[in-house]
Amino acid sequence: MFYGNLSLFIDSSMYIFYGKLYFRSQKACKRSASRGLFVKAPHRNTDPMTQVTKNILLLIASTLVGCGMMWWIYRDFQVDLLIDVFGQRANYVWIVLTLAVGLLANVLRSFRWRMLLQSAEIEISVRRSIELVFISYLINSVTPRLGELTRSLLVRRGDAQTSTRALGTVVVEKLADVVCLVVLIGVAVTLRWQETVGLVQRLSDGLTWAVPSYSFYIVIGSAVCLLVGISFPLWPHIRRFFQNLWQGICAIVRLRSPLSFVSLCAGIWLCNFLQLYLLLPCFEALAEVSLADTLHVFAAASVGVLLPTPAGAGPWHFAITKTLTGVYGALPGVAKTFALVSHGLKTALVMLLGVLGYASYYRSVWNSWKRRSAPHPQA
Repeated sequence: MFYGNLSLFIDSSMYIFYGKLYFRSQKACKRSASRGLFVKAPHRNTDPMTQVTKNILLLIASTLVGCGMMWWIYRDFQVDLLIDVFGQRANYVWIVLTLAVGLLANVLRSFRWRMLLQSAEIEISVRRSIELVFISYLINSVTPRLGELTRSLLVRRGDAQTSTRALGTVVVEKLADVVCLVVLIGVAVTLRWQETVGLVQRLSDGLTWAVPSYSFYIVIGSAVCLLVGISFPLWPHIRRFFQNLWQGICAIVRLRSPLSFVSLCAGIWLCNFLQLYLLLPCFEALAEVSLADTLHVFAAASVGVLLPTPAGAGPWHFAITKTLTGVYGALPGVAKTFALVSHGLKTALVMLLGVLGYASYYRSVWNSWKRRSAPHPQA
């Protein structure tokens, strides 16, 4: 659980600076305080080349981590298990339903984002919001966390003020997902408390068996001291994170229809869960995994993907495999195949929708440019 909270903080830290601007601008703009407008971001003395180099290094590191985890998990994987899943025609009904639910989740994300844009007085069509959400998730699958910035920039190309306000809506959107994730973890752990305690106990027993008892306590004590030492310089960021979280909740309450926003959030996470649950009939060995069990597995996978790797490859598979094998007694080969199929379908859908979003977006941009450049008939 601590690892999930630490990953949650790391994932949200990139939004702290922009979130601070967003919520300060809400207080500064009395005319639209209830709608959350952005002000122009102050100038930052940051070397562009240094920032680009840092982003490239982070991308390389995250890619290496993801590839390393995938190799470690699937180094002894039997491909026949994967072929059997796609070799049965009856499974394609569930696969199509899974893809349809994934498509619905992305459409609901676009509706939720459009609602936030309207609260910031940014008008955008439903089609354009769907295109940009598709594009952003495609970019996120290659370069983690960059899709949100791209989405904000493409709302009004060349309009920095509008892009900054749009990025603020993404901050609120991410904070809403944080709240949903916390609720999901709480519900999953409550429903499967004994299984969670047993899993933690087995992991701690395995660590104690691997090293002498005194070494175990030395390692734990050193880790605690290290975390305490790290917490002091990071405390201002942690405090700003929780301040932004609270202000983000307040911004949602001030929306024109807060209940609709909450309903969209619930629908998005329900669709994400169904993308996992609907694949269970494809695996006869997982027939005894119930709805609550799948919710527990989904919560573990959702925490795992907070580690920023391309398309979530590695952490997703590790979390699902360890939960199914360690808690519910699934065979390692079946658990690995289930993780691979569920992640592969999600990634393939994101890629397809992203390409379609790019094609639709730039086609509309091209048609708009042609209309503006066409000679007007003289009277």
